Amino acid sequence: MTTGLLIWYLATSILMAAILFRPVKKFIFVQKVRKAEGKLKRQLSEEERQELEKKSVPVTAVIVVTFAFVFNKILIHNYFIAK
Repeated sequence: MTTGLLIWYLATSILMAAILFRPVKKFIFVQKVRKAEGKLKRQLSEEERQELEKKSVPVTAVIVVTFAFVFNKILIHNYFIAK
């Protein structure tokens, strides 16, 4: 991979991860809240919701960064390298 292509790969991967972070975090948070409410059979308090939201950040970061880098690697390999 050339230097220009490597810079493009890193920049677009980081940008994609940043764009995807908020919606994926919201999705994971909602799923965690639904699961917790189902187990407890009651509405969660605001403190419990904030705690679940804090716990969803590292999971979200791993998912979106991994997806962004793998997606861009496949995209760049298919369209720019393998010709």
